[in-house]
Amino acid sequence: MQATYTQTNTKSELANPGPRLIAFSLDVLLLITLVGLADYFTFSTDEKALLLKPERLLHLLLSWLYFAGAETCSCQGTIGKFLLNLRVTATSGQRLSFKAASIRFFAKPATAFITMVRFLVGAPNDTRRTLHDRLANAQVVRR
Repeated sequence: MQATYTQTNTKSELANPGPRLIAFSLDVLLLITLVGLADYFTFSTDEKALLLKPERLLHLLLSWLYFAGAETCSCQGTIGKFLLNLRVTATSGQRLSFKAASIRFFAKPATAFITMVRFLVGAPNDTRRTLHDRLANAQVVRR
């Protein structure tokens, strides 16, 4: 019995926080536009409740499917990441699974909170591999 191990020579460089933040901002701008159009053309159940509308669940579902679906497709990133030449991979370099992309999406608020607290306290923070990346065993690399 013989085992063969091959290692690729391609070395992935982790993306800096600046382009990641710009890509996320572009994606949020796109999603806000889509949600605004959907709100404009649909009837609301309760106009007085700004944040507690039942439609917010639909908006959360839309954003989850956008982020998780785009990060698992063959382009390995959302439109914002594609425009800034970034892609999301597993730490092994393979394409991300839908489960890992979902974990990554739902852990992003915790990452934002921890990053803000670390910034306010003045603790050093390496934002190249964030909490949601570590939980999903993923990384954002430059193309």
